[in-house]
Amino acid sequence: MLVRDNSALAGTVLAPCGAKPRLRAMSSDGMREEPAKLCLAMIIQVLLGAFLLRWSMRFLFRNKVRFAADLPAGPILFACNHRSFLDPPYVGTWIDRPMSYFARANLWKIPVAKQFLNIFGGLPIDRDMPQMAVMRQTVEWLRGGRRILVFPEGTRTTTGRMGEMREGAAMFSRRADVPIVPVYVHNSDRVWPRGALFMRPGGAKLEIRYGAPVKAPAHLSPRMRDRVLTEFLRRWMARQERDLRGPA
Repeated sequence: MLVRDNSALAGTVLAPCGAKPRLRAMSSDGMREEPAKLCLAMIIQVLLGAFLLRWSMRFLFRNKVRFAADLPAGPILFACNHRSFLDPPYVGTWIDRPMSYFARANLWKIPVAKQFLNIFGGLPIDRDMPQMAVMRQTVEWLRGGRRILVFPEGTRTTTGRMGEMREGAAMFSRRADVPIVPVYVHNSDRVWPRGALFMRPGGAKLEIRYGAPVKAPAHLSPRMRDRVLTEFLRRWMARQERDLRGPA
C-alpha cells in the first residue's frame, strides 16, 4: 500500500497539493514555435499510451500500476528513479495527459529517433548549454503548463540500486511553483538492459508506483525547501525499492 511518507522529513510536513488521496491500482506546450506539430504529437502520445502501450505492457510484462492519489490538473513535475531507456515512455503511458522529458539534442539528428522523441514528448537539451540556461528553460516550460519528467539521479543505474539524488528536481518545483509527483519504476532495466538494442518480452514483471503530489513548505528558506523535498524524494523511493527489491 502506498502512503505519503511524511516521516521522512524529520518533523517537517510537506504541503499537499489538492489531490484527493486514494489508492488506485491497474493490473497490468512543446516547442511554442511549432504548435500544430506539438498538438499532433501529443494526441499521438496519448492514443498510443491508452490503446497500444498499456495493453502490450499488460500482456508482455504482467504490468502493475499503482497511484497513491489522483493527479492534480495543470503542470506537474514527475521525479523518477532511472533504470532504462524504457523509463520515459513507460512513465508517460499511464498518464492521461501528455508528458515531456529531456533527451540529448543530438538525438534529433537521427531520423527514427527524432520521430520517436517528438511523439513521446522529448525536449532537446544540449549538454554544452550552461546549467542556468537549462534551469530557466525548464521553469518556463513548467509555468507554461507542461508536465515534465526528470530523473534526480541524473543517469541510469549501473548497480540495479538507486543512486544519489540531486536537488535539481526540487529547485524546478520551487521556482516554477508546481507540485512534484514521485515515481518509482521496478524492473525496467531487466526488460531493456544497458547495451540491448531491443526490449526483452517476458523477461521480468514490470511495476510502477506514483506517489501523492507534494510541495516543500513555503515558510522554509529556498535552500532548505530544496533539501527537504530532495530528502523526501530519496526516502520515498528508497522505501519503494526496499518493498519491491528487498534490503540492499
